[in-house]
Amino acid sequence: MSLNLLTRIPCLYHFTDRVNLQKIKELNGLYSAAKLREMDISFQPGGDQSSISLDISFGMDEFVHLCFISKDHPMEMNIKSRNPQSDLVYLHIDREILYEPEIKFATGVGYAKGVEIVSIDEACERRMIDYDVLYTYMPWGDPMVKPRRRAAELCEVLIPDHVPMRFIKKFSNG
Repeated sequence: MSLNLLTRIPCLYHFTDRVNLQKIKELNGLYSAAKLREMDISFQPGGDQSSISLDISFGMDEFVHLCFISKDHPMEMNIKSRNPQSDLVYLHIDREILYEPEIKFATGVGYAKGVEIVSIDEACERRMIDYDVLYTYMPWGDPMVKPRRRAAELCEVLIPDHVPMRFIKKFSNG
């Protein structure tokens, strides 16, 4: 079964501003931006107003966004370039969340042109996750490898509404 491929993923990550940690703890997990707005809970978003508007218009605000790498994510660089005072932390998310219902995989930032969003099952069936470039050493500067690595780094796992605290393996207290 292709879902066995998911065992190659050691961990997933969610990065957020340190100021959000107390709220995550109080709420017993991560919530999508849409759910937080619905609950009338304020939080420090990662994106600027333009990306927030795009997330809303494409329904991407209804998901908690997870990534495959734990430092120097391309979106982290965007946040820090817009707001150098950002203090981003990576939360380690247990890969067992991949077996929960309605998990999606996006081949890049969900609202970007040409990005495909499919179920995690379909992503496995179609071998859309580039495990090799994510989890084995390759010469990252190689012109043949670099764009492949960048594409894999931008892929997202989309969790509808909520990541319960039981899936957060390492939680910093700030």
